[in-house]
Amino acid sequence: MRKSQNLTHWAFISTVFLTLFGSSIVQQGVGEISSLSPPPPLSPYPSPLLPLTSSSRMDRPLRLLVTVDDQSFLQVKEGDQVKEGDVITDNKRERDRLTKEQKSINLHIQNLKNTALHKPFEPKQPLPFKPLPPAIFPVQQAEISQAQLRLTQAQSVLEARTTLLKSENPERRSDVDKAQTALQSAEDKVKEQEELIKSMKDMKLQNEILQHEGVKLQQLTNDEKQAKSEVNIAKAKLDASTIEQQQQLQELQMAVRLAKSELEVAKSRLTTAQSQRQMLEYEASIEVTKRSQQENKTQQEYSSQQQQYEEAARQQDYQLAQLSISLSTIEDKLSHIPVVRSPRNGYIRRIKPWVGDNGKYTTTITISRE
Repeated sequence: MRKSQNLTHWAFISTVFLTLFGSSIVQQGVGEISSLSPPPPLSPYPSPLLPLTSSSRMDRPLRLLVTVDDQSFLQVKEGDQVKEGDVITDNKRERDRLTKEQKSINLHIQNLKNTALHKPFEPKQPLPFKPLPPAIFPVQQAEISQAQLRLTQAQSVLEARTTLLKSENPERRSDVDKAQTALQSAEDKVKEQEELIKSMKDMKLQNEILQHEGVKLQQLTNDEKQAKSEVNIAKAKLDASTIEQQQQLQELQMAVRLAKSELEVAKSRLTTAQSQRQMLEYEASIEVTKRSQQENKTQQEYSSQQQQYEEAARQQDYQLAQLSISLSTIEDKLSHIPVVRSPRNGYIRRIKPWVGDNGKYTTTITISRE
């Protein structure tokens, strides 16, 4: 491929010459270039170079006369540093376009190669028909028996405890009564002491006696408050006991309702199982016919899938062949895109203005060592 590029470069580059700055060369003039001996064999770069005889001459500027189809092919500008082999001119736009198209085709080829075509499997022989199990429902019937037993037990407990739970707790009622009796006694004592102190005041007894009786009254008042507190506590306990008994009664009633619900659910499960059994028997009655139809359908589908597989394989081979032809065409076009590379290391010192002629553009590029 590189040899083909070099030959194309010869056709694409009009003139490549080396001008060495020295008195002898200046005197000879440009017209003598045509009288030089033919260039040596092609180097890895497309530009033919005149032989250099000394390191001093190699350090002098190199001028390249370049002709291109479009000025945009120039890939360097004045002041750029170039190395031996760097691209000077190239149809980069066309090369990039073809390279992208080449990558796209390669990707398409790879995708086609990676696309697995699955050969259809031959249908297997159907399994023998299995008869239905006996039409009995031991699980559902056991659930109904258990649910009925739980309902009976819940109803018995509710009937046994309803009367007791609806009446007051006798122990708590007794505590309330005792507390109320003690309170009444304390209130009577306070009242008697108050009347006693009042009568003593009327009799104008000594203050020491009145103070003593006052202390006694204060003690009785405290006892009265304590008795009232005991009554409130006893009533609160009675109320709490009543609420607790009501909650227990509600729980027993809820247990009966739940047991009834579980019994209904168990019966509905039996009904559902019986309906499913009838559906199974109906489906079994037509299974033989359906199996026969299914076997015929499976065989037809297999034949159709086999034809589709063979057609897909032919299409894939055809697409791969077409893509290979397109890829070869693109590779051929890429090999014919001319490219000029720098024959030496240096700097782009000058690029002369383009000169157009018959759709071609020519310029002279000067490359110097420093």
